[in-house]
Amino acid sequence: MNKFFYMKLARTNIKKNSKTIVPYLFTCIMTTAMFYILCSLSQNEGLMNMSGGMDLQLVLSFGKYVIGIFAVIFLFYTNSFLMKQRKKEFGVFNILGLEKRHIAKVIAYEILMIAVISIGLGLIFGILLDKAMYLILLKLFDASIVLGFYISKKVLIITILLFLVIHFLIFLNSIRQIHLANPIELLQSGNYGEREPKNKWVFTILGLLCLFGAYYISITTKNIFAVLGLFFIAVILVMIGTYLLFTSGSITFLKALKSNKNYYYRTKHFISVSSMMYRMKKNAIGLANICILSTMILVVLSTTISLWVGFDDILRTRYPKEFSIEQNLKINDTTLYGESLQD
Repeated sequence: MNKFFYMKLARTNIKKNSKTIVPYLFTCIMTTAMFYILCSLSQNEGLMNMSGGMDLQLVLSFGKYVIGIFAVIFLFYTNSFLMKQRKKEFGVFNILGLEKRHIAKVIAYEILMIAVISIGLGLIFGILLDKAMYLILLKLFDASIVLGFYISKKVLIITILLFLVIHFLIFLNSIRQIHLANPIELLQSGNYGEREPKNKWVFTILGLLCLFGAYYISITTKNIFAVLGLFFIAVILVMIGTYLLFTSGSITFLKALKSNKNYYYRTKHFISVSSMMYRMKKNAIGLANICILSTMILVVLSTTISLWVGFDDILRTRYPKEFSIEQNLKINDTTLYGESLQD
């Protein structure tokens, strides 16, 4: 079988499973565009010339690392969901005569097509939205608008390499799942029930410690721009703690309810706790992703609106007079200046 057979089969599979692959493709496109925008703005020379532009670029540079980590977790989760839906299809291919190495080639072409389309469209949307976001920042900072179109080759290369690596890791993970299962398991994957999740106290405690550490840093930090390194660590700790508490903490809590016989062995509680335990095992990462995205949106919107609305009040507080005269004195003249004031 030549390579065109695998390519045609991969294209047919994408069209056949368009209801599940198109949302995944849209997710890849938006994630690529988001990462490009943050990378481009963090290295935009126009922001360096603005007042406070260096601090803004430092925040954006931290943000691109957060988005990069989030992209890996989110795309892996969505792809694992697709693989669960398609295991029966791969089992049919295996029964009809395709070996696992042939199925691996089909998956390789599918992921390659998705990677090329998502990275290409993601960069196009990213380049267009990057200019719009840059103009919005200039408007918020009341800076002069500079005409022109800025495209960084370095940012393009970084974005392409990152998402190529992510898609390659997704390919390896997909191949691992196919090779570990036999044809019968692939065909009957949809008929297998979910196993009861295990209680993981260690990860639950670790998640609580991560959230406690993140909130401690946030509360004790007074000047965010002075300790941006700690702020970045707090964001990472919040992400880790959220994932651990959704995946392990929820199961630990439900297991604790189950161990309480007076509570668990009631009709309403028995059904709800049992079903919730399996649902949390299946959907914990998705719920954690929604939680993190919602938090990011709320933080960005509330911070931006607060700064925008209170900008005039900040200026009045720092500069209460319409005119001010400042004089820089040498160290040797400091004592004489103080005496003249007393006289």
